[in-house]
Formats: sequence, C-alpha cells, structure tokens
Amino acid sequence: MSFKYPLLFIFILFCQLTPVSAQPSFALNGSSIILSENCYQLTSHNTSNDVGSLWCEFPVELENMVDFRFAINLGCSKYAGEGIAFVMHTDTTDLGALGCHGSVLGFGANNNCDPIKPSLALEIDTRFNRSHKDLYQPHLTLVQDGNITSPLIEPVRAKTDGNDVRDCEYHNIRIVWIPSKLELSIYFDGELRITYKKDIVEDVFDGSREIYFGFTGSTGKRPNMQTVCVQSLKMELDGEFEQNRIFEESVGIYPNPLKEKLTIDVNFSDEEEVQMQLYDSAGKLIYEIPTHFTKSKKYYFNMPGLPSGIYYVTVTNGINRVSKKIVHLSTIRA
Repeated sequence: MSFKYPLLFIFILFCQLTPVSAQPSFALNGSSIILSENCYQLTSHNTSNDVGSLWCEFPVELENMVDFRFAINLGCSKYAGEGIAFVMHTDTTDLGALGCHGSVLGFGANNNCDPIKPSLALEIDTRFNRSHKDLYQPHLTLVQDGNITSPLIEPVRAKTDGNDVRDCEYHNIRIVWIPSKLELSIYFDGELRITYKKDIVEDVFDGSREIYFGFTGSTGKRPNMQTVCVQSLKMELDGEFEQNRIFEESVGIYPNPLKEKLTIDVNFSDEEEVQMQLYDSAGKLIYEIPTHFTKSKKYYFNMPGLPSGIYYVTVTNGINRVSKKIVHLSTIRA
C-alpha cells in the first residue's frame, strides 16, 4: 500500500493570476506521526484510546474560494472505531489544539476535556453511539464547537450504497467552500454527500477569516490505525464575492444611529447604475431613489416625521447589493 501523495498547494489571490505552489508543514499532536511525504497516521493499530491531531501551519482565508482534497483510511476492522474529523478552528490553543479520545474523535468534549472551539468539523464517524444521533453505518455530519450530541445536520451515510468504508482502502474526500454562495459542499469518493448553506465566517467564527485547518482522530478500547493523506489545497478569489466586496466598500451609509438625516455616499471607480431604497421594519417601502447612473455622489434621506425604530437601507446595481440596518431616534421640535 502506497502512502505517498504529491501535494499541490495553490493560491490565486487578489490581483495575482499566476498559481503559486508551496509545501505546507503540519504541527502534530498526541498520537499523530508522519508516515511519508504528506501522509500521517492519527491513531495506531497497537494502542487503544489513541487521540491525535495535525494542523496546517498555513491558515485558510475563507473570503476566498477553497477547494481541499485529501484521502483517508479508516482501518480494516468493522468492530473498531472511532473515526476522523476534518476541523477548521480559531481555538486559542492554535496549532496545539487536541480534544479527547473515544467517541468525541479528538475535537469534541466530554467529562475529561474541553472541545476545540470555535470550530466547524466534518465528522467521519465509524462507530455507533446512541447519544450522538449516530447512524449504524459509517456516516458524515457537521458539528459546531465540538457539540457532537447536537450536530448541525442529520448524519448521512458515507456512501449512498451503504458499503462499509472500514475496508483497509483509501477514500477520497473533497471539501469546497464558495463564499459568494455561502455554500460548503462535501464529496466522498466523488459523490456529493453534504451541501450546507450558512455564513460560517460570521455564524461559527465571529467574523474571523483566517482559520486553522487540519484533522483529528481517536480510538476507544479497540485499537485502529487511521490515516490521512493530503492531496491538494486550492484557494482563489471568488469572483462574485470579490465584486460584491468592492461594491460594499464603495458605498457608505451613515450615521447610525441617526436623528434627522441619513447619508448614502457612493464612490465607484466607473459609472454604475444604482437604485436606493429605505424600508421600515415591516418591509414597507418608505423612500426610493430610482435606478440611475452615478460615479461619485452623496444622497440624503430626511428622517424627521418618521417614528423611532429600525429601518433598512439597500443600495444595488442589479447584481451586487448593500443592505444595512439603521436605528432612527426621532426628535421632537417645538
């Protein structure tokens, strides 16, 4: 059995259009060891209650599109466990992050240790645990902050045909994050098994965009060798995401909170066709500046006469959109 995979690390960032390759290094913790170039053993077939982790020393930036591919071997025994997890995190332990052995797969929590948190983990679980809402077959699910007993989605079988993946063979996994769609897609042996649509940057990582990523794995009483071979990581600008980011940075909406006058300040590099609207909290249109062309200009919505409360402003060019919640504090004039 060969453990050697060539690793391609590609970045296409900002205005740089030429792919750049680099050889990343991984920090290893617990029972993890290096098998060969780009291949690692997380747990051993000789020792029970193993727990290991490995983290790439290059963080990923989730404002970019990410396409990550790796292969895992979950061992040869249908009676052993526990599984492997692909984990993204901003835990304060950084490259030393490591959870517990047993059913929490090295990233979750139990009575003996804390979870890796904040985190988002793809759990590749090979052993049934009733309290974790597991399936009897090896399965996949997503877990936030190590809370294994309450996964973000219902678990799905690793393979649609139900074949056991504890077969001594390597299985290919692909993870794709597209920020413009807020979409995380997970493939197992070429099959799309999970599509998760959520703003993971805001909802999981509280706005942090540079995220550590890597793997954790554990066993229980039965030893089991579980390995991972990293194949490629491709990061490139998501065109739609970048266009929307530039549009958002070109539109200023202030002050907030406000008492009398709302300012919309646009400053585009070229003329753009835009429309501006103000809504109340019930979604009723209050003011509108119809679609027109502009490059650099300030617009004003006069608020006196409107009751205090929450309002929403939108500015759009038909493709990109800026929406902002504002707080209006009405003033009473003599």
